[in-house]
Formats: sequence, C-alpha cells, structure tokens
Amino acid sequence: MSAIVISPGPGDFETRLRPPGSKSHTIRALFAAASSTGESRLRDPLDSQDTKHARDCLSGIGAVIDDTREDEWVVVGTGGRFTPPRRSLDAGESGLTTRLLLGVAPLVPGPMEIIGRGRLPLRPMTDLLDYLRDRGVAVSAEYPWRIDPERVTPVRSVSFDDPASSQAISAVLFASAMEPEGVRIEVANLRSSSAYVEMTVGVMRHFGGSVDLAADGSMWVAPTGYAGTSYAIPCDASSSVYPAAAAAVTGGRAEISGDLGDHPDVMFFDVLEEMGCRVERGSGMTVVYGPERLSGVDVDMSHAPDAAVCLAVVAAVADGTTRIAGLESLRLKESDRLSALEGELSRLGIGARAGTDHLVIDPGPIHAGTLASHNDHRIAMSLAILGLVAPGVVIEDPQVVGKTWPNYWEWLESTGATTERI
Repeated sequence: MSAIVISPGPGDFETRLRPPGSKSHTIRALFAAASSTGESRLRDPLDSQDTKHARDCLSGIGAVIDDTREDEWVVVGTGGRFTPPRRSLDAGESGLTTRLLLGVAPLVPGPMEIIGRGRLPLRPMTDLLDYLRDRGVAVSAEYPWRIDPERVTPVRSVSFDDPASSQAISAVLFASAMEPEGVRIEVANLRSSSAYVEMTVGVMRHFGGSVDLAADGSMWVAPTGYAGTSYAIPCDASSSVYPAAAAAVTGGRAEISGDLGDHPDVMFFDVLEEMGCRVERGSGMTVVYGPERLSGVDVDMSHAPDAAVCLAVVAAVADGTTRIAGLESLRLKESDRLSALEGELSRLGIGARAGTDHLVIDPGPIHAGTLASHNDHRIAMSLAILGLVAPGVVIEDPQVVGKTWPNYWEWLESTGATTERI
C-alpha cells in the first residue's frame, strides 16, 4: 500500500493555479457532442479516470472521439443514431456516466450491458431502472445492468417523486431531446441539488436543445436533437475548493484563475466568507485570503454536498462548533463520506459526529495520524489539507485522486508543502 506524508512548508502559504476542467461539465458535454450531428470541439476538458470511462462508453455506442490533444477533444457525433455495443460498457466508478447511459438506452437499437467497479454497483439507480421498465425496456434489477430496448414504447411525460439523485433527472432530460415527440418532466421532492439539473439544461441548450422551465417546476423538452458545436469547459469548482480551503486554514492566499461557471460548489466560497475569509471575485479570477481565526458555521450544503467534504476539514481548525446539514447523499458516493469523515477526523483528535444527513465538527488540537482514503478522491484531497497545519498527516492510497485531479499531489507540492511518498 502506498501513502503520502504531508507537513506544513517553511513559509506562508500562497498558491496561484488554474484548476483542471470541470468533470461535471466535461461528461455532460461529451454526451451532448456524441449525440450531435456533425463535429464538436471541447476546449480545456478534464482528462481523468471518470472522463476516460465516459469516452470509452460513448465510443462503444458509435461516437468517434479524438482525445490526442490535451487542450481540445474533437467528437464526431452519432446524430442520436447510436449503435449497439459489441462489448460491455465500463463506466468505472462514474455514477454520472452510468445514469446518462441508462437515459439513452431506449435509443440504442440493441442490447447493452453496463459494468463498473468500486461502489458503483451500490449507487442508487432505481429511478432510472423504473423509468426504463415503464417504457417496456427489459432491464436487470441488479448489477451488472443489462438492458434490451427491443419493445421500447414512446414517451410523452415522465414523473419523478423523491428521486435519490438529481442525475436521474439529468439523464431523462438529456435523452428526451432525441425522442420523436416533446417530453414533459415533473419532479416532486427533489432531495439533491437542483443546480446540477440546471447545469444539464445549460449544456443541452448550448448544443441546440430546447428546454422550457414552467412556473410549477415542470420541464418541457422539445424534440430538437443536438448539433455539433464548440464548447469551452469551465474550471472545476469542485477542485477549486481545495486551494481555497488551504488558504483558509493557513491564513494564506489562493489565487484561482479561470471561469468557475455555474457549478453549485461555488457556494463553498460564500461559506468561507461567513467563516471569516476574504474572497475577491473578478472576471476569470477568484482570490481567497485566510483570516487569523476561522469561525464555525451552521450551514445547509444540500446544494453542494461534494464541497461539504472539504468544508468539514476547514471546520476542524475553526473556533467553535460547525454543523453541516443536507448531506444525506454523501452516504451514497464513492464511499460513505459521512462515516469516513467521522472516523478519519477523529483519528487526528477532532470531534466529529455524523448523523443520517448531517455532520457536527468540534475542533480540537490536531496531531499527526495515518488516514484512509476510503478509495474516495474527495476524502483523500480534503484530508490532505490538514497536513498544511499539522505535520505528519499521512494519506493512504493517494492515487485515488486520479478520478478527478490526477496532478493534485504535484499541485500541493508546488505550494511549498513538505511531502514524502512512502
């Protein structure tokens, strides 16, 4: 088992960087480009484990993707005329890739099988499996998901009641633009972030899709299909939280260049301000200044649960108790992130209590310790930030960061932090 030891650097913390491209936008744009007529160019995409699996899956159903250039991928789309895959589609650990594949499954003229690894088989897919069955699609109830759309029926309306993931809504939204008639989608009791649905709508519109949002919250998707175009991937707001958190806990400075787009994790910067940081927002630039002392907060992060993982680490060095609510979905990610945070923070002397959908952090003197990454990129990257304030924080299995930010450790080393691979 490999590990990395992190300790504070000799000087004040300061970093200037452009985070990698947004994983959420990259995967959505890949699906839109693969479904389009003609050619699309995706600028500044994220090359990571999840996006590689998305590219491989889309190639398996007919898209032609040239990803040889680092700064631009060229996609020749199918025009919505997918081909049956000759092999199982391996989504890796990407829940978004899996759900978008399930969404377009009725449009694939032949059987397909979706496989993956890690906790992917445990991720909630019931909403989409029920949607497929309602349309007459034969689909296995359990992993691996085998789908045969031989008897698929047309769809004009879809209702979701208390969906476990907003990605299920995004999947049906996205595929509906390729249906022969318009589709009305109604959602009741959405527990997870609606901002991710809005992100999907934004990508759809960029590629020629038409979505009308009604006053009652329903959505009407016109049968426009998609057209090839150029699309610039914004910086990953989910990745930008780590340098921002590093500045917050050290009283240092982080200069983050690039457009963070419409990603819901930009909420993290608002919470940092509430905790005492100074945040300057400009055109294509965000600068975070950490205070001498951080203050605890009581905040609902249901719209930005991924950023809440890193927020828990910031709270560990604040004055006073922090309570983070709205975190039910964190139990269903690459790990049970609430349990992982509770256990690993406790190893460093920090009080952490996880409830069904919330986390309470009581700061304490932080000491050295060896922490498990739980095969979870966000757990590893977040906990590593504590090595900037307490020498000898060890993160096991550091390679898991490749899911989202393959060069994360190189960035951390560039800040002056002391690191040792063991």
